[in-house]
Amino acid sequence: MASAPAGDSNPAVVLIFENDPRQAIAYQELFAGAGYQAQAALPDQDVEQLCLRLQPQAVLVDMAIWEADAAYVFGVLSGALGFERPVIIALSTLPHQVRRAKKFGADSVWIRGVDDAAALPRLAGDLLQQRREGKLKPRIASTPL
Repeated sequence: MASAPAGDSNPAVVLIFENDPRQAIAYQELFAGAGYQAQAALPDQDVEQLCLRLQPQAVLVDMAIWEADAAYVFGVLSGALGFERPVIIALSTLPHQVRRAKKFGADSVWIRGVDDAAALPRLAGDLLQQRREGKLKPRIASTPL
């Protein structure tokens, strides 16, 4: 299994916006097992305060949550006021969710049911490494958030 990216002695923090409690727990356990510090959240929590407190390096966003909630989360993450803009991985199932994730500025889109979830921590680690090396610039939303 992939492990959290090496860098400093602290594990990378992954914030998971998932409204299905079982899915949230599964993603949390998956990332924790790979050496990340994982925290599940809901889009109705104060996203900015959560990011200020946790300083996440990566964020998973379930694109099946209500569109306005997803837009709010992406807006806060892209604005990154008081914290570094994390790598954003959108979790999608349907084609319109993939399009929305790209318009909102996701750095990567994970297709549920096609991509093997066990590789999600490796994807996050690869994206974080690319960000550290300057190869992955934060994407800009192509739609107002």
